[in-house]
Amino acid sequence: MTLFLTSTETVFLTTRSVVRMRLVGANAEPDVHGVDPLPGRQHSFLGRDPSRWRTDVPTYARVRYRGVYRGIDVLYYGADGRQLEYDFVVAPGADPGVIQLAFDGVDRLRIDDRGDLVLDVGETHLRFGKPRVYQASAAGRHPVAGAWALLGAGTVGFRLGPYDSRHVLVIDPTVAVVSYLGGTGTDQAFAIALGPDGSVFVTGNTTSANFPATAGSFQPSAPGAVDAFVVKLDNTLSTAAYSTFIGGTGDDAGRGIAVDAVGNAYVTGFTTSADFPTTPGAVQPARPPGQAAGVADAFVVKLNPRGAALVYGTYLGGTDSDIGLGIAVDPAGNAFVTGGTFSANFPTSFAAAQPTIGGDRDAFVASLDPTGTVLRYSTFLGGTGADVGNAITVDRSDAAYVTGSTTCAPAPCAVLTDFPTTAGVVSPLRPAGQAAGVTDVFVTKLSPAGLRVYSTFVGGTGADEGLGIVVDQSGDAIVTGATASTNFPVSASSPAFTGALQAFLTKLDPTATTLLFSRPVPTTSPLAAGLGIGQDNAGRLYVGGSEVRGGAAQTDAFIIEFSPAGTSPTNEVFVGGSGDDLAFGITVDPRGGNVYLAGQTTSAAGFSTRGAFQPVFGGGVDGFVVQVSGFNPGLSDESGSNSGCFIATAAFGSPLAREVFVLRAFRDRLLAPNAAGRALVRVYYRVSPAVARVIEGHDALKAATRAALRPVIAGAGFALVRPRTAFLVFAVSWSALAALLVALAFSRRGATVRRWAFTGGFLVALSLTLAVGLLGVDRDAASPAAPRVVSPPVTTRVDRRSVERPNTERYDVALDVAGWPLAPGAARVRPTFHRGGLGYQIESDLADGILTADGFTVTEPKAAAAVGIASGDRIVSINGAPPAGGGFASVLMMQRDPDRNTLEVVLERDGVSMRRTIVVR
Repeated sequence: MTLFLTSTETVFLTTRSVVRMRLVGANAEPDVHGVDPLPGRQHSFLGRDPSRWRTDVPTYARVRYRGVYRGIDVLYYGADGRQLEYDFVVAPGADPGVIQLAFDGVDRLRIDDRGDLVLDVGETHLRFGKPRVYQASAAGRHPVAGAWALLGAGTVGFRLGPYDSRHVLVIDPTVAVVSYLGGTGTDQAFAIALGPDGSVFVTGNTTSANFPATAGSFQPSAPGAVDAFVVKLDNTLSTAAYSTFIGGTGDDAGRGIAVDAVGNAYVTGFTTSADFPTTPGAVQPARPPGQAAGVADAFVVKLNPRGAALVYGTYLGGTDSDIGLGIAVDPAGNAFVTGGTFSANFPTSFAAAQPTIGGDRDAFVASLDPTGTVLRYSTFLGGTGADVGNAITVDRSDAAYVTGSTTCAPAPCAVLTDFPTTAGVVSPLRPAGQAAGVTDVFVTKLSPAGLRVYSTFVGGTGADEGLGIVVDQSGDAIVTGATASTNFPVSASSPAFTGALQAFLTKLDPTATTLLFSRPVPTTSPLAAGLGIGQDNAGRLYVGGSEVRGGAAQTDAFIIEFSPAGTSPTNEVFVGGSGDDLAFGITVDPRGGNVYLAGQTTSAAGFSTRGAFQPVFGGGVDGFVVQVSGFNPGLSDESGSNSGCFIATAAFGSPLAREVFVLRAFRDRLLAPNAAGRALVRVYYRVSPAVARVIEGHDALKAATRAALRPVIAGAGFALVRPRTAFLVFAVSWSALAALLVALAFSRRGATVRRWAFTGGFLVALSLTLAVGLLGVDRDAASPAAPRVVSPPVTTRVDRRSVERPNTERYDVALDVAGWPLAPGAARVRPTFHRGGLGYQIESDLADGILTADGFTVTEPKAAAAVGIASGDRIVSINGAPPAGGGFASVLMMQRDPDRNTLEVVLERDGVSMRRTIVVR
């Protein structure tokens, strides 16, 4: 955010909100001055008028407001380069009870379970940590009990325990915990798990020789150029119990991690090292004979609880490329692994569910015993297309549940499926009309012996990817991932998918014969992917992932919580800094409340917090681990996200109902941006819970409320499409009603008086209504100085006659990508106007062009010219998704899985459809 300190208030400015914090009853003219001068000086030369120039402006580390109240100062400063901190310093004898903070521009103030003050502003949350209160003396700091206190609508103060009024008192709100993981190279965290004592385990890969490994760990120094790592942190993310490299002299990467009941860590990934650390007697202690140098094998390692030694280490693969992507462990210590393999000689077990490979690449599922010496079972899982297992979990009976993606080969794609599905499941066949090479989600359940219990598709005709899976105590499988299908299956009360890349949340019953629910994950951005899912003991679901936000196409991590029924999503919690932040792994404290993410970030400034294990950014790309707290299992907050007790939800029976979505959008887009609208929302949320509870208990009231709300919903829907017209209609109608009431008051004074009264009343009411509409908008929100995020308009697309050439042109080209295992360099994006509509002008290593709702028009092909893409071509889809979503998904997939390196590009040139295949190596 951007922060402004003025003489009377503090202004927090984000891309979507403006919040003002005022000190109630404070000195209007405090002594404001800089503290701790910094060596830098600033100069600005604006225009030709020297009177506007500012030169030799000093900079400071802190700003002090002296005497805001009698005997009380406020000190503002930055923590770790980006996080705001502020202290109230109370002099001896002064009264801290006079401190009151009033917030303008918020929908609601609330104190969460952790004691943090949370400001809800539409779908944005500003979090003020629980105050840390202390007194200092020669003997050190002495803590004082302290907490936030809600004093009224929009106003808070502090509630303090006993303290010595003879000494200075400091009130210092704290912040949540975020830590970097990395050195000066490229570091990526891909998976995260919790130990039995709440410790946090993270794995990924690093090119940093100075990655923060610990002495006494299994491999405290880097053996190769790219190595896997495993880090065990305490539950405060402040201390590493151990941090170790894992690898040989080749390239090694961790992709999945699980922890057993005694703290052993199980890790899978891939390695090209001939000297990868294995143990005698392991399932596969050496690389397969005849394997070419540089080809990857999956691996499985088990680290002891101190991270000092391997319990076992083994390769898992054949002579072609094999990638381990997901791992789970049962209470007995048996490991279950999934991923993708090109190897026809991948080690399978006797009586495997599928003993031979089905196509070029298949998913695999393998289970190892606790010693790593016995392959309990191993099977292929796939058809003639490309198949990969992305995630795996196990239930209490040792059945394994796997999700991933599958494509069909060109020949049978339109008529049948050869991926192994079972009879009676929700979707035994691919959607009709799906193009070759487009991915579908699969969900497969294997028995404890590795035999197929059920297997089903889940998806539509666009690109779909299963990326995370959990199973509840009833044996229901819950899956998340990403979809670009408009016909991805949804529950009856859920909105449909848009066709952009969206995260999904889908639940199957224990036999996969019924979809218990299926819905979009309501992220702020239309470009998002659910990359992992967690579940607490109460069955609440937590989806973590990444999305593209804002005109600069910045990526941020996100978390959204759902009820066990997939309803009542919380507002989105963003995790990120000024750079790009991708979350790849999520885990949840089973008691609820704390959620942990792992991923990678280019946010160099202040993404971490004080007291974290690694508070300083290490290099160009760092891993990160973050603890997000304060998830409230209660029913609702005033933002309306947990809308279990509101009138529309009570009337229509579900917070996912289309009518509820319309009203929520009306609130967020038209009411929340202005003061008058927010006042109306606040009044509504004070009276609605009690009314909703009455409505929920009577079917007749539900029917009457639905009838009464339908014209309101119709008006809200019209207002979302034509806000100015709707406001004008409202202003005229309201003014006519007011004028009619005035005229009736003069009903006994003759027709002429009534006409003049009506006309005068109408004009006065119309003027006042227009004034409220114009002046009710926050001045700073409308100011040119405040940044605005503008989304591309959804335009009606004119159908063109697109003719597929009989022999579709195909190309296969190798592009050298520096900095493996990263995908191609990040694109630079900026908004631009194109043919009357807003689009995004993109500069990248492959091609420059303009992205609009109609596709990506190439202006400079660059490296893409090698595959026959020319200036003027319009790219319609990438890997079965629209260009923006397909490009984003491709980057995510290549980050996790280097064998997912093929881009299927469909483009139009002069009305003719063409297909290009780009292989990125």
